[in-house]
Amino acid sequence: MSSNNISQVEGIDLYSTLNETTEKNDCIACREEFFKLIAEFSEDWVYWINPDNTISYMSPSAKHITGYEPDELAKYPNFLSHITYAKDLSKSKNHIRALKTGKNFCSEDFRIIKKNGEVRWISHMCQAVYDIDDKYIGRYVRNVDISEKMNPTVYKLQRDKLVKNICEWASVGYYQIYFDGRLKSANKMFLDMIGYDMDELKNNPNFENEFVFDGDKRKEFKSALQKYGFVKDFESTWIKRGWNILYLKETAKVCSNLSGGNAYYEAFVYDVTERKNVEFHTIAATTRKQKYDELITGFFTNISHEIKTPLNVIINMVSLLKSDLEANETKSINGDIHIIQTECEKIKRTINLILEMSQLHSGTYDLSFSEFDIMKEIFEPLILEYTDKIKEKNLLLTMTNNLSNAKIIGDRYGIYQIFLQLLDNALKYTSTGKIEIVLYNDESNHINVEIKDSGIGIEAEYIPFLFNVFSQEDNGYSRMFQGTGLGLAIVKKHCELNDAFIDFESEKYKGTKVKVKFNR
Repeated sequence: MSSNNISQVEGIDLYSTLNETTEKNDCIACREEFFKLIAEFSEDWVYWINPDNTISYMSPSAKHITGYEPDELAKYPNFLSHITYAKDLSKSKNHIRALKTGKNFCSEDFRIIKKNGEVRWISHMCQAVYDIDDKYIGRYVRNVDISEKMNPTVYKLQRDKLVKNICEWASVGYYQIYFDGRLKSANKMFLDMIGYDMDELKNNPNFENEFVFDGDKRKEFKSALQKYGFVKDFESTWIKRGWNILYLKETAKVCSNLSGGNAYYEAFVYDVTERKNVEFHTIAATTRKQKYDELITGFFTNISHEIKTPLNVIINMVSLLKSDLEANETKSINGDIHIIQTECEKIKRTINLILEMSQLHSGTYDLSFSEFDIMKEIFEPLILEYTDKIKEKNLLLTMTNNLSNAKIIGDRYGIYQIFLQLLDNALKYTSTGKIEIVLYNDESNHINVEIKDSGIGIEAEYIPFLFNVFSQEDNGYSRMFQGTGLGLAIVKKHCELNDAFIDFESEKYKGTKVKVKFNR
């Protein structure tokens, strides 16, 4: 196509790609289709004004910028005057006047009122278009929304309001916090998470320091924000009303103020407290299970040791007894029989402890309350039972009875078991020195019993675990003292059933004092 056949108009050259042999009507049809194709996908609001001032095309973006459907506007050629903001009507009139005087290109920035009443700024550009015969065929009009550029403060407020509303609909917390720690704004969802109203927080200069639990982790969060401008899925611990812990997942970005500085940051917030608590409980349950498995393993190891050791002694003593019988060694026979009896008693005691713990744990223990004399029914039989054992270890056992009233109401068997186990422990762990038993009534006439020994004592950090089932300070085959780890667990259970309080004081290698106070 020669340059003589190309129409040179101000602004737009619509014909540079047309073949010289193309008919005029085909050119116009092709041009219109091409124009519509571009306009359909444009964010700009585009329309075409015919020479008779009717509108033959309007792009879909009209709805986005004005709130009106394209067909609503296309019916009224003078619609622009009707939607122009009152204070900017003079700009609109000047624009129309310029068109009527034959000006080919003109542009103007003014405000319009959307269908919902919202005021927006647009940049309006109008271009006259001529065909190849230099005949005027209409005007191409393009409008661009420039609200953010013309009024950034209002736009920002509208945007913040929109974000808050979206967050409310999506059940997502949202906040804006200045880098100095003050709360700028927050939606209702976030305020509900922490349990406060905005009026309670807006004048708090230390909001962030008071409500975020881990200060060091918060510094890490803000440092990453300032470095990268964006932080995603950061988990943090907050404090809500009532000093309850709140676990949040935050996705935040730095926001600029109007002067360009990084004045504050905003974040979308999800409450993950329930998930974190489930995780913690799962970890705790796993840890407890591992600990329980270890205790069970240790228990069965101990039980095996507790039963196999006396059985091996019995088997060996039976062999010796057989030899002594053949040799008619009467003195040795009596000693052999005594050892066999002692070891059998150990096996019997181990089995009884297992059965008793099973009953107490399952709730099948037969509790029987009655009134009885604790001295006559409990301590006198105990002292008698342990006299020989005390003598064997060359220990001193003293008992001081300061009771003005020795009557007690409780489960006789259970109370006997309490002091049987405590006295047995004192004897087992005391190699030299003495064991003291002191009984007295306190100011409320309640019976108190103290058992002191000069034994090996207990490490202070182990005392909280004394009453755990299968618990022993020294476990394994190499330990110095035998035992199942059930004795003190049974003592604790019987104390609970008899409304008694038990307390331990101990120092390693200096001895132990146990106090039992009955509240009946």
